[in-house]
Amino acid sequence: MREDIIKQALSERYGDGSGPGPIAEATITVLRLLHAELALVVGAQASAALVVHAVHRTRSKLDWTAPPAAAPETLLKALHDDLAARSTAECLFAGETLIFALVDHLISLIGEPLTLRMLISAWSTHGADQSSQENL
Repeated sequence: MREDIIKQALSERYGDGSGPGPIAEATITVLRLLHAELALVVGAQASAALVVHAVHRTRSKLDWTAPPAAAPETLLKALHDDLAARSTAECLFAGETLIFALVDHLISLIGEPLTLRMLISAWSTHGADQSSQENL
């Protein structure tokens, strides 16, 4: 379910844009929205630290050129530039991998039900099964 939510959140934002530019922009938008949602729960500094941690966890796999520790806006700008410089397939893979790493870390910290609620709230995923939220 979380994979579907993440892929839907991205595809809704890059739409028909098939190049790395729209995908990079969608990835950063999705990260910003999740960062804002997380900041409401754990504070801006902790939320930023979780994003930085996700970049760190994926650095060896994705060979990020973004600085390992930077202010949130600086990091997001660097990630955008890095993603936009990749091929379309590499950009999509890197963006999804980064978001999956962040979401997996959130699940390990707060559990899957709360994380899924947070994702749906942050990204207003219309196609998600809203009825399952009542059981959470």
